Amino acid sequence: MVSYYFFNEENIWVSDSLDLFEYKKGETDSNYFTYSTGEDKHRNEYKNPDFLSYSIDASEIMEDDWNQSKINWREVFWGFNKENIPLNGRLWIPDGNEKYPIVSIIHGNHSMQEFSDNGYNYIGEFLSSHGYIFNSVDQNFLNGSWDGDFRGKEMTTRSWHFLENLSYLKELSSDSLSPLYNKVDFNKIIFIGHSRGGEAVNLAAKFNNLSTFPDNGNVKFNYDFNIIGIVTLAPTDYRYSRNYELKNMNYLSLQGSMDSDEESFFGMRQSNRITNSIDTLVNTNILIEGANHSQFNTSWGNSDSGFPSKYLINYRNIIPDWLQRKILKYYLINFVNYVSGKDLNAINKLNKSVEYKISTDDELKILSQYQKASKNIKNDFEGNDIGNNENTTVFFENIDRPKLEKLEFRGGKSQQNKALKIKSKKNSRITFKLKNDSYLDNLSLDVYNEIDSSYLNIKFLIDNEIVDSTELKLINENEFAFCWIIDYPMFEINSDTKKIQFSHNPFSMPQKIDNIDSQNPLDMKAYQYDIVCNGVELSSGAIRNHKPDLMYKLFKIAGYDKDFVDKKFSGMINALKYGAPPHGGIAPGIDRLVMLLANEKNIREVTMFPMNQNAQDLMMNAPSYVSDDQLKELNIKLNKKN
Repeated sequence: MVSYYFFNEENIWVSDSLDLFEYKKGETDSNYFTYSTGEDKHRNEYKNPDFLSYSIDASEIMEDDWNQSKINWREVFWGFNKENIPLNGRLWIPDGNEKYPIVSIIHGNHSMQEFSDNGYNYIGEFLSSHGYIFNSVDQNFLNGSWDGDFRGKEMTTRSWHFLENLSYLKELSSDSLSPLYNKVDFNKIIFIGHSRGGEAVNLAAKFNNLSTFPDNGNVKFNYDFNIIGIVTLAPTDYRYSRNYELKNMNYLSLQGSMDSDEESFFGMRQSNRITNSIDTLVNTNILIEGANHSQFNTSWGNSDSGFPSKYLINYRNIIPDWLQRKILKYYLINFVNYVSGKDLNAINKLNKSVEYKISTDDELKILSQYQKASKNIKNDFEGNDIGNNENTTVFFENIDRPKLEKLEFRGGKSQQNKALKIKSKKNSRITFKLKNDSYLDNLSLDVYNEIDSSYLNIKFLIDNEIVDSTELKLINENEFAFCWIIDYPMFEINSDTKKIQFSHNPFSMPQKIDNIDSQNPLDMKAYQYDIVCNGVELSSGAIRNHKPDLMYKLFKIAGYDKDFVDKKFSGMINALKYGAPPHGGIAPGIDRLVMLLANEKNIREVTMFPMNQNAQDLMMNAPSYVSDDQLKELNIKLNKKN
């Protein structure tokens, strides 16, 4: 029998009055235009464009097959083949007499019948109000359908077609009859790509500087646009066979923690392949807790999957679409303002992690990871020698099997870098002996902890002298780590009397009951147990000693005779003589459980009438004065000392 669990599509609740990430629409008016060949079969805006473009021949760029199979269906739907791909797009142009930076975006793969290029209209309206020309490029004919998709073999076509669109816009800008005439600042071009588009803009930035197409040297390139920044939204980075490195490029990537389409943060791979020698260039990755893949595009809905698999997605921890797009606009406007020179302080907002409340009890995070060109890396562990490189010699003390390990994303794909992996102990130590003393003003380490807690001493030496050191106490406070405490000693030595006494519960059953008289009392273990979570004792219990004769023997070891036991514990002894079965139990501390669940450090925060550190109950005003009548009623007499 096969069963399924279906989720509803209700997102996490967030008040629409949330004033965080607020960046008001600008005061610049803008005009909206479309361009196309005028031959589109499905969309009025491209049947009747504001101005006509032309088609381009992708025969030398695309794979031999237009779509591997069912070629006729695709050509029938669109009305063209790879020999005449149209240049279609949308434009938002500020209404002014100056030149504006241009921001151009390409969408990713989605059902080609559910058109994607209009899903970024909200970005066009927003950025154009702040003085940017915005261009959304139509590549729906390169997307998949019910008959399958190109499986990434179309990536080079996406990149080349994108650059050809930009070339067409450059032609328009020199036409005195065009709304773009003398409006575009081609010294300030910013690329944006979503999903496969995020990989395509990265390739386009590389193709921009090449003289020929790398997969076919017969195709000549001559673009050389001045690209000042790249933004990728939940990008892919594995569809094309080559991963290019870029130099001196502003870069921003945004990824949702709840992305169920591209679960790996491939923007980090692209970021790591960028080499900047200018310290003012920005290279930042933003992880948005609760964001998913589709909600960056208004046409894609709120699900990362289609029917029926969308009902297998748990939406409860996904933020609303309006909030995800609000966050995108906030980081996008700060990025374009910074790289275009409009606001040089905007970098501080890009490079700052944020923790914000969505309700009284719930918080979400946005994590920012950034790189600076001036960062002088002493050891990135990317080589093959674990103990030596050109900058450092590394020494390990009391560490089990240090090794270099390739890092993977949560989806299992490679991060394209390595790390030093160790298993530390209480007195573990790593020493980095530096071979030169440059850039020592701010030594730092990137450390990730996979276990509940770890303790590590790290030292930096120059000429055998310590120039810096740190002791890391890595504790994972976001998880509940449980531990059973067992094998309690039955007896211990009293530090004052030097005599044997019960260590904890005298009524517990010893683990070995044979030959009690001949056992060393200090070696005896009891069936006692505690359960501990994050260092807090939650419950304590034991298996009861239900044998009276055995109990007499244990008390005798602790110095108590049979008469003492019968007198002090007569109720228990008499009950056990009737033949009580083996039994045990555990007493949970509910208030301690609540304390951990509420993330409180002190149990007084979760108890109804908490006592202060002087054992006073301020709510009940206790302890308080006791009257003589109360003492008399209880037959208590107080003797006052002089």
